[in-house]
This record gives sequence, C-alpha cells and structure tokens, in this order.
Amino acid sequence: MSLVYRSITTTALDRDLPEQAASALSEWLTRRGGAGARVDFARSGSYELSKRSRAMVVRHDDPAERIALLRLTTESDKPDGRWRTTVTVVSAPRRLPHGYLWTDMTAHPRNGAGSADRLDIAPPDAVRLLLERLPCLDGGHPVSAEPQIVRGRDAHAVPALLDAIGDPGRRLALVVSGPPLRTTVAAWRTAMTAALSRTIGMCTVHVLDGAAHEQLSGKLPKGLDVPAGGVRTFLPDAVPGSPADPRRHPLMSPRTLEGAWEGGRIRAWVGRALARSVRDNAVDSPLPPELRDIDSLLNEEELDAFLGTAEGRHGSSAAPAAPAASDSQAAVHISLLKSRLAEAARDNDRLRAETKRLSTRVGEHTKERERLAGELAEATEELESSRAELHAARSELAWLRRRLREEGRFRLAAERPPADPRQAPPQRVEELLDRITDEQALPHLFFTIEDRDTVRELTGSRKESLWVTRAWEALLALDDYARYQLENPSSGLGFHDYLREPPDGYTAIPVRRLASRESDTVRNRDKFSEKRVFRVPEEVSPGGEVPMFAHIKLDSEYGICPRLYFYPDLGPGTTNRIYIGYLGRHLPVQGTN
Repeated sequence: MSLVYRSITTTALDRDLPEQAASALSEWLTRRGGAGARVDFARSGSYELSKRSRAMVVRHDDPAERIALLRLTTESDKPDGRWRTTVTVVSAPRRLPHGYLWTDMTAHPRNGAGSADRLDIAPPDAVRLLLERLPCLDGGHPVSAEPQIVRGRDAHAVPALLDAIGDPGRRLALVVSGPPLRTTVAAWRTAMTAALSRTIGMCTVHVLDGAAHEQLSGKLPKGLDVPAGGVRTFLPDAVPGSPADPRRHPLMSPRTLEGAWEGGRIRAWVGRALARSVRDNAVDSPLPPELRDIDSLLNEEELDAFLGTAEGRHGSSAAPAAPAASDSQAAVHISLLKSRLAEAARDNDRLRAETKRLSTRVGEHTKERERLAGELAEATEELESSRAELHAARSELAWLRRRLREEGRFRLAAERPPADPRQAPPQRVEELLDRITDEQALPHLFFTIEDRDTVRELTGSRKESLWVTRAWEALLALDDYARYQLENPSSGLGFHDYLREPPDGYTAIPVRRLASRESDTVRNRDKFSEKRVFRVPEEVSPGGEVPMFAHIKLDSEYGICPRLYFYPDLGPGTTNRIYIGYLGRHLPVQGTN
C-alpha cells in the first residue's frame, strides 16, 4: 500500500485525550453507517462495519506509567482500490511534553486503477472532527480545519503569523494568501476553503487583509513575499530574516489566480496545484523518533488483539478481564480472521503476479537502459562540444581584452559584460504559463493554446521541473530561430539545420528533440491527424486552423511524455511568427490507440 495522506499534530495534556478523541472518532464512524455506533473504544477489538468495511480498535492503558494509547484502523474496499485509515492518539505525560494526534491513510489501487498518484485523495473526515474538537498544534501554533483571516487591526495577528512561518518546530506546510483583488476577504476565505479542502490536516492556511498585508511587507526574506492576490506555500524551515530559496516555497501568482476566478469560486485545478507541495511535504516527512516505538508497540498489539478476540479474550494486557465471547461472537471473529487470511492469500497471489510483471519490466528496463546509454553518449558528446566552444570563447575574450590593452583602451578592456537579460528557466507549470503569456518575453512566438488545462495536467509530476525547463528551452530556441529568419531573410535555413549547426549568438536545443513531421499513419488517419489540428489567426489560415505535425519532444520516458507542437509562419508575405498550438501529454498514436 502507498502512503497518500499523513497528519501529525500535538495537543496539550490538560485533558483526557484518548476519551476526547474517542468521542470524535465514534461520531465519525456513526456518520459512515449504523454499525459504527457498536464500536467500543474502551477496549481492543475488531468490528465488521459493512460487507466492504472493517474497523479495529487497539487500546493500551498503563496507569502506573500514565500511558494511554488509542488506535483506530478502518479498512474499506472501494471500486478504485482498498483504503486504510489509521488514527493514533498518544498520551504519555511522563515521557512526552504533549499529546499526539496522528493520522495515516494508505491506498492500494485495484488492477487498472493505475498508481496511487491517480486516485482521488481526500483527507478523512475524522481529521476535521479532531481538529474541531481538540486544540491541535503544529510546533507552537494552532492548526485549524479552515483558513483563518489575519486582520491588521489585531496587534498580535501578524507577529504570530511571522512566528509560525519561522517556527523551527513546524512540520506542516503553511499557506498564506495575499488580500484578494476582486472580492472581499470573507468571500476569498470561502473560496480558499473550497480550493484547499483536500489539504486539511496537512497545512495551516491564512488569508491576509489589506492592513495585515501592509504590515507583513518587508518582514519576510527576500524573494519570499506574498503579493496581493497571490498565494505562497511556506514549507518548514522558512526563517524570516534569513536567506531562503524561493523555489522551495512555491508561489502561485496573482495573474494565475485571477485567471482561475470564475463565478465566485476558484477553479478546481488551483486546489490540485496548491495541494501538491503540501501533500509531498506531509507524506515525505518521517515519523518523529518518539512515535516510532509507539507505532511498533501498537502494530504488535493490533495483531494480538485480533487473534485474541477470536479466542474470546482482549489483546491489551492492561485492559480489565472480560467475559468469554459467546459462540456467535466467536464465530464472527473467526470469520473475520478467515477473511484476513484469505486476503493474505490473495495478496500472496498478487505478489506472485507482481513478481512476474516486474520480471517483464526488468527486460523492458534493460532495453530502456541501453537507449538511455545511447542518449548519455550523445549528451556527453554535446557536453564536450560545449566545453570546446566555451574554451574557444574564453580564448577569444582573452585575446580581445589583450588587443584592447595594446590599443590603449584599458578601461574598456577591464569592463565586464552586462548580465544576461533572459530570466532563469521556470520550475513550475504555472510559472511557465505566466511567462508564455507575457508578450515581451518571447516576442516572435504566438500562443494559440485554447485549453490551458492540457498544460496544467503536467502539474504535480515528479518530472514537472524537467518538463517545464525543456519546454522553456524549446520556446527560447523557436523564438531565436524566428529572430534569425527575420535578420537573415535569404538564408533559407530550416529549423532542423538551424539546430544542427546553430548560428553564433542564437539559442538552440539538441536536434534529437525535434520531430519535423509525424509518421505516415498519424498524418493519413483522420482519428490521429484531427488531434493535431490547432487554432491560428485567420491571417495565417482563412479557416483559423492548421495541422501541426512538427513538434518538440520534452521527454522520452513512458507515460505522459509531453510534446510541444508548433507552426512556423515565416518569410515574405507572412506574419513572421511561430505559432504554438499545443503543450501537454503525448497525443494518441497507433501504439496507444
């Protein structure tokens, strides 16, 4: 099973923590069905909630050591896979300075459902109930189930937010939204609540009003500002006043959110994009050392409790003795045990099938490794060529400076060239979309992509940064190629030849990334070629559409394997622009039909 959700918060020990948590968990189970009301949180045991859902309680109480541990595990069989939610409550005042509320959710997709990344992952409602019932903390700051408005008229609000951002004990992400541009703060908070509904328990969310935003300005590290109308995600270890890497604390720009505002709400893809770094931070964070031993103990007692209930006894040695189970109760427990054993047998069969599948994949990966070795050889050759060009450029620069000094131009010889005016490559899809819609950044390109969501599908992948960087490099090369054609109209140089031998002073990409045309099958079969017809201005084509078969490959791995399709309209009597019609996952071909 894959871990898809994790929430770890602390709470004060001035209350009967397990009993308070049990009350919230009991309400959660009751909402799921009537059988939940029969779950007894006072002792260990297993329960069948429905034909497709089970629950197990593990209770460990040691009054002498003042240790009280409670764990509820629910498991549900759904059409997309098997889901397991584990809520653990830890109270040990003699050993720990505070209590813990810790929730993990794992998923095992069914055959055909793909990886866990493709599942529709939502936080358990149990987490919301616990956050509403108990004063949960992350580090030293409250964790709530909904975004909180930070108002400038409250003298303590902004300093508290700055303390939370820089809290070294913070484990969860902290999302800060600047004041809205088109609506009230209260309406924006409502919209953010809906957009971030899938991050509950994994982050805290704060919405600034205008006065708070003004007070906060200048108090954050350089590059970590929160613009009005924008949203910044502060991952742990963001210390105000210290140098920080803005790329580690992603910003969704006001322009992006402005485009996503529709009918008084924020479009769904914004929530998915914001949730990406939040969930990665939560899931990738290991258990605190103090919880690892408790996890091992409860795992052992869970097994003991399950086996014990089948024999009519309780698994927790600290629990008071209970009367033996009736024959009907024992039959239920034995049935559950058989079900669990049958499930283990099915898992064994699945693992055997997985082993066979993995053996096949080993063969595929061997071929892939050979292909990558060829690419590496080409890249090494490109690297050596680039090094030779760099060496030649440095030698030429040294010769030019020497000649300037010989001519008495000492001041000019000592001058340094200006910084490269071009920005560093973007790292995220939203940043790329901001760049390509800026007409000043790429003046010779025109973007006719109608459905921006095809681009946003690349958001959230582990390879997002690679794809975005390669897309930006490709766009720079296309823009420079158009510029070269304008400056050298009689050259007759095609894009392939331009990439193979780039003119001095112009940007290029490796020529192997270019596919100047599609296969005959794709071009001649309507169901494939129609997918490659994209919009252009009517001055380019009277119908407002042209087939685009030339494209740039942004990846060669299996799966999404993004492509960028373009159409050059260059030369006398043309618009002298290159049109970008599509950027997104690999379009259908014969092999994927």
